[in-house]
Amino acid sequence: MDLREQLQAALGGAYTLGRELGGGGMSRVFLAEDVRLGRTVVVKVLSPELLAGISAERFEREIRVAASLQQANIVPLLTAGDANGLAYFTMPYVEGQSLRQRLSAGPPLTVAECLSILRDVTRALGYAHERGVVHRDIKPDNVLLSRGAAEVTDFGIAKAIQASRVVTSASVGGASESLTQLGTSVGTPAYMAPEQAAGDPNLDHRADIYSVGVLAYEMLEGEPPFTGTPQSVMSAHLTKAPRAMTRADVPPSLRRTVLKCLEKDPTHRFQSADELLADIESIATPSGALPSAARARRGRALAWAGAAAAVALLAWIATGPMRRARWVKREAIPQIKAYADLAKYDSAWLMARRAEEILPNDSTLGTLWPRFARRGLLRSVPEGAVVHRASFNDTTRWITLGTTPTDSVWLPLGVGRLRVEKAGFRTQHGLMGVGALSSPLRTYVLDSVTAPDSDMAHIPGGTFGVFLVGLDVNRTLKLGDYRMDKLEVTNRQYKAFVDAGGYTKPEYWPPELTRDGVGPTFEAAVAKFTDKTGRPGPSTWEAGAYPAGQADFPVGGVSWYEAAAYAKFAGKSLPTVYHWARAAAIQTARFIVPGSRFESTSPVRGGSPRSIGVYGVYDMAGNVREWCENLASGGGRFILGGGWSDPPYGFTDGYAQPPADRSAINGIRLVRYLHTDDQLARAKEPQPRAFTDYTREKPVPDVVFDGYRHIFDYDRGALNARIDSRDTTQEDWIVERVSFDAAYGGERMIAVLLLPKARAGPLQSVVYFPGSNVISMTNSTERREQLASFVVKSGRAVVLPILKSTYERRDSLTSDIPDQTIFWRDHVVMWTKDIKRAVDYVSSRRDMDSTRIAYFGTSWGANQAPINLVAEPRFKAAVLNVAGLTMERSRPEVDPFNYLPRVTQPVLMLNGKYDFFFPVETAQRPFFDNLGTAAERKKWTVYEGGHDVPRTELIAQSLRWLDTYLGPVR
Repeated sequence: MDLREQLQAALGGAYTLGRELGGGGMSRVFLAEDVRLGRTVVVKVLSPELLAGISAERFEREIRVAASLQQANIVPLLTAGDANGLAYFTMPYVEGQSLRQRLSAGPPLTVAECLSILRDVTRALGYAHERGVVHRDIKPDNVLLSRGAAEVTDFGIAKAIQASRVVTSASVGGASESLTQLGTSVGTPAYMAPEQAAGDPNLDHRADIYSVGVLAYEMLEGEPPFTGTPQSVMSAHLTKAPRAMTRADVPPSLRRTVLKCLEKDPTHRFQSADELLADIESIATPSGALPSAARARRGRALAWAGAAAAVALLAWIATGPMRRARWVKREAIPQIKAYADLAKYDSAWLMARRAEEILPNDSTLGTLWPRFARRGLLRSVPEGAVVHRASFNDTTRWITLGTTPTDSVWLPLGVGRLRVEKAGFRTQHGLMGVGALSSPLRTYVLDSVTAPDSDMAHIPGGTFGVFLVGLDVNRTLKLGDYRMDKLEVTNRQYKAFVDAGGYTKPEYWPPELTRDGVGPTFEAAVAKFTDKTGRPGPSTWEAGAYPAGQADFPVGGVSWYEAAAYAKFAGKSLPTVYHWARAAAIQTARFIVPGSRFESTSPVRGGSPRSIGVYGVYDMAGNVREWCENLASGGGRFILGGGWSDPPYGFTDGYAQPPADRSAINGIRLVRYLHTDDQLARAKEPQPRAFTDYTREKPVPDVVFDGYRHIFDYDRGALNARIDSRDTTQEDWIVERVSFDAAYGGERMIAVLLLPKARAGPLQSVVYFPGSNVISMTNSTERREQLASFVVKSGRAVVLPILKSTYERRDSLTSDIPDQTIFWRDHVVMWTKDIKRAVDYVSSRRDMDSTRIAYFGTSWGANQAPINLVAEPRFKAAVLNVAGLTMERSRPEVDPFNYLPRVTQPVLMLNGKYDFFFPVETAQRPFFDNLGTAAERKKWTVYEGGHDVPRTELIAQSLRWLDTYLGPVR
């Protein structure tokens, strides 16, 4: 049986294979028909030899990341799988030809055509790089030309097979080759960056930028800069300069761009795809300079009639402001909208800043800012510091925000890098987070260059709680400024304590050592804390010494008692959970956890730039766990941040363990308090920890649950509904604000409806239960369309009930953290009745289809979904955006856990891998596993993100789910 027959047999009846489209050593490509959906697709099957030694789990993980890419210039992955040992994936069939075919067929591409292709390829790369995906195999074969646009295919495939010992090239200078014994460099030699050719395992997005340079060189010159055997080509990438470009009509600016992409040293290339794109656009549509064709015409005109040409030149220059204004209207504003819709907030912000410089008072531009930015005030102590910001993934493009104190400035949503500078003071580095959980006022406290503790970061005080899973965020204290070690305590530093006789001096050790019963005397207790050879020291050491070459690695294998003794020796303190959590800012988990040390076999030297936190402290996520001062309920001591062998959710967990535990991942980070008062003493007190191991929990039995069902019942009285306002001025929808009788207390309820224009109905509708940020919001017009607007654009209505305690119906409830009070129980009952009442209202309208109503819950709304889905059977399907169970439990009659097994509707659950509120294993998985929905009608997908989901994936997955279970909109 040949490969085609084997593949067809493995795919069964899902796809019918057609003709073979081509391929090389890496893969074979077939046209196919998707039988279920009736569409033409491409099926690419990878060489079994190429995948030898690669785990199916790793391959699937990388493919899943690649499949999350949804952008106009990227050919998306549709499905992937392993069919009887054949790894394959499917993509849409793109009519047209590859860039390879176009270059082979001729005629040569014009400069304008080259620029257009480069612009599209770079846009695709910019989108992928922002999401942490590097292509690694940019070449003409992977660029498809269709309908006047270029699309990039095979994203993520090279990384998915990186561990293979066999490297296959589909083309080297146009010829197919098979490469072996070339390390782990996966890609095509003619287009490889030098670091890729050298087998560097740590190559980054700048390797793609080099490949774009090769692509551009070939489009302009007719062949790549280096040709020959695979080995000679790879050697040339490492050692030789490209041949000089000779094509006469190529502008010098474009030659400079190509050669900058082809720099051997990645730091000398464009540092981001956005930077390269801006350069390409400036060449394609230069501002304040004549295009090349215009310059040629000008030369001829000056030769024929100098005066007339001068007049024409002056006229062209005079129209510069008008042309720039047209650029804002026709190009910048639509692009800003597109960036905002794709959650590319940095890109939208940068383009909006440029557009505002040209048209500072444009009303359309003014309305766009809240879609991707928030107003902020920047302060410093002392004043007069210059604040700079860069995107998290690009530390080369710093934007100056202003000098403190600033007026209100627009700051892009999300997390970026920060640098604060003032002469005579230490420069402060860190992160700047902007969003629902961030304050609009940021104050930076700068230490003089002569101040002590140059190895510590200055962290401003304030009123804050402990934002960690299992700890009560509502327990807040007003605490003063403090300093925290930028790095974890190292082996070298701890060795000074050991050499100073630290294990023989009781004055360093906490009184709990004997009080806790570690030993009857100090000597007996300390005698238990030895290294592998019985000498005093951490459990990871031997013969009183740390492992060779690890002087600057974090010390591990210490108990809480040893950590406290070392703190006393160093003249510092173990942090309280309050101070640790403030510095860690786990809301930034999605950014710093991927660059931190988790799920590994050993620690590493600290200080990786990708592990930096908000206040300039490194490695709070992973590497080693860090002991804290506080006792936890049950007698343990808190040890936070997770360690190198922990799963990533360890960063967000309020974890505790016995103080005598000396696991290899137990380490130390210290603080110095700059103020002492009663609040500090309270911060050191024992902290209650709520943790629920849902693997051991069982929902209440049916006989008990039957008594819960009726607490959400109410008499179905008249709605007495009215439309209070109707706004038809919005571009994509009509906004109706309606009110009707609530199901309790004689109250009136409000709902906001977003209705698609040009739809006669009856409309499918989606009832939206938002995240808990609405508890603190006072106006339901604030960001009401931000998340669910795509639902309206699909032709469905969105219904936002104004729930009790939210927006205009705020009351004394301040948090979505559940508890055992009647107060909480009664609020859950009211929220559920509000949702049911909203469905009553939808069902009463003739323009709504009462048989096609779905539930959409985000965060808090997703957590509460099991109750609402069981209490309201009229919901036909549900989409849950970042769902999970809380560690804190409510009374059983309103505990979502008890409702999960009773859910029967189809449920789509979308989550982030680094969720700081609902960790994957302890909160998300038990939620999904306990859902009563039939296995084939529930789906859970985890993305590379935090307490969010990539917007393009949210849109694509949600609409697909609604189309499946409500039916497509007609």
